[in-house]
Amino acid sequence: MVNEEIYEMAHSSIHYSGMGTTLVLGLFAHDFLITAHVGDSRCYRLRQGELTLLTRDHSLLQAQIDCGLMTPEEARFSNIRNLVTRAVGVERVVESEFNAYDVDSNDIYLFSSDGLHDTLTDSEIAHVLNTQRGGLSKAAERLVEEANARGGVDNISVILVRTSERSEAKQHHPAD
Repeated sequence: MVNEEIYEMAHSSIHYSGMGTTLVLGLFAHDFLITAHVGDSRCYRLRQGELTLLTRDHSLLQAQIDCGLMTPEEARFSNIRNLVTRAVGVERVVESEFNAYDVDSNDIYLFSSDGLHDTLTDSEIAHVLNTQRGGLSKAAERLVEEANARGGVDNISVILVRTSERSEAKQHHPAD
């Protein structure tokens, strides 16, 4: 529905020609996180101090990495970083990628646009998340500030979520 609206808008006016966007979202249900994403917006998980990228970019650059034509380090300096192979509103129909993950207590989930990870490395993001005192709100502010201090030429969107205790039903299994 949103894809169709953006697609129609992009084709209704010269001012919106070529308009599209990337998307990442998460649904926390029971002790799972279900993600959906399109393009190069990402979801990361920080668990016990270790940052893990959960989504895989839909981009020309990621395709080159997957084929072994480029290393992830070379990709950081590529001039094709923002060429996405999927985006909301560009085609009449878009294919979202869905995945599910187990959630543990005190996991931190980061949902972000490419403006963050194009500017900061994963280790720099992990460092901020692991050292920031003052809660998730302050950590999100610091991530945006750090990305802006490095040039921040693209939109920088950051959402952080910390999970709470797992449900009792999942923690205790009845004896067989």
